[in-house]
Amino acid sequence: MLAKKEEITGDIFEDWPASYYRQKDPLKRREYLEQRLAAFPGSAADQKRKELLYKRFSYGSKEPADLFIRAWMMIRIGENDTITFLNRRSKEKELRENLKQLCILNEEVCEELITEWRDFALKYLIICCESHSYRTAGFGLIRMNDEKAAFKIAAEIDLVTRVIPSRFSLEEECSAFRDTVISVYCSLLENGEEYWRRYTA
Repeated sequence: MLAKKEEITGDIFEDWPASYYRQKDPLKRREYLEQRLAAFPGSAADQKRKELLYKRFSYGSKEPADLFIRAWMMIRIGENDTITFLNRRSKEKELRENLKQLCILNEEVCEELITEWRDFALKYLIICCESHSYRTAGFGLIRMNDEKAAFKIAAEIDLVTRVIPSRFSLEEECSAFRDTVISVYCSLLENGEEYWRRYTA
């Protein structure tokens, strides 16, 4: 497997807050966080986690959507956009809205936010590693080996966190988010640090 497997053991309350992030179901995550806040209502860190939980997931349906993933994908599909004098303002507005959805703009960087970013990156990169469609080329007929898939993921990270934001001079605002996603990439993938070094060489 391209991605290292993380063992999940123990009760949700035994190793808080690490256990909170090991719970991947957003409905259960909300339930556990409410229980935690009922026991410790003065916890500023858990209040921040609750704020980020509602910014990241939409709870209006039975299956909450991950709005971080949605925003990432919306930025990603802008790869081939041509920026002109006529559309520059609307394209920048669109990008800024997606960066706000990722809590990159108008949000103070704190430990809880970085941990939420790490949780998102872990989820998304595992999806990429395990997705058959992501790891194929040539109209789905050729399966990439681990190295080629790793470079494809690295290129996407670079595109979303640096290349597209740089078109509107927003790369500095994205730097903390970028560093977080790269860190997850390097730790999650086997030989991740080497792949990233070779990609950026």
